[in-house]
Amino acid sequence: MQYTLKLGNVSGTVDTYGGELISYVNDSKEYIWTGDKKYWNGHAPVLFPFVSALKDWKVKFYGEEYSMTTKHGFSRKSEFELAELTDTKAVFELKASENTLKQYPFNFVLRVSHEITEEGYTTTYHVSNCDSRDMFFCIGGHAGYLVDNSCEDYVLKFEKPEDLDMYYTDEQSLFSDSYKLEKRITGDTYEICYKDFDVDAIVLKHPASKKVCLVKKSDGTGMEFCYDGFENLTLWTPPKLQAPFFCLEPWNGLPAYTDETGNFEDKPGAIKLEPGKEYEVSYSIRCIK
Repeated sequence: MQYTLKLGNVSGTVDTYGGELISYVNDSKEYIWTGDKKYWNGHAPVLFPFVSALKDWKVKFYGEEYSMTTKHGFSRKSEFELAELTDTKAVFELKASENTLKQYPFNFVLRVSHEITEEGYTTTYHVSNCDSRDMFFCIGGHAGYLVDNSCEDYVLKFEKPEDLDMYYTDEQSLFSDSYKLEKRITGDTYEICYKDFDVDAIVLKHPASKKVCLVKKSDGTGMEFCYDGFENLTLWTPPKLQAPFFCLEPWNGLPAYTDETGNFEDKPGAIKLEPGKEYEVSYSIRCIK
């Protein structure tokens, strides 16, 4: 079920399916990707309990093997419950169930909140370990943002000078430290090029910046994206489609390595949450007009 948030000239639409914010309109301008199936039917999915793909869609917890066949985890295809709703904020909740326990053997509560402001919005992930043992997971966002005409009319401006390899995921969305583009990001600017995404996503491991601006070359309009609390930033637009949107994906965790052990706790960046403990992280945007 969808609900509308409203604040002056700003509105948002949230959906219990996937717990997503599927629209953010500021002064009549839509910022979030519309979900046109011609390119990609998503908007800003919640990635949990892993990001990207699993090797052979299998993983081990405490030595026992489980299968999760939905890319980016089951949360993005799950029906959340509405836990709180105000004019400007919605909170959704996903709890462990018979279905999730078959795939992911932990009792958890995942709360996702979306709060709009006159300048932008904030999405927050809150995870509670309700189990009797340590719980392992990765978590991230997959926010798609509309561009005017072409991504190649835009640049990414990082808050700090960067010196980053541009790793890519392969056709199965798996990862390797050898999967590098010949180009790198040096300095504070990356000029978006569709060809860089001919295989799949681009992963930036441990950028120095915690903010990046997606702005139009011609006039500097766009948005500032803040991902403080996340270790990695992944970039994506659908391979070879020249789609009119660009994804900024803050991740804690990485895709499955091609040579990994299969043990979830061995995943680089995997979060270990002790019984009874809670974990929270968020990202936000600010419109640049």
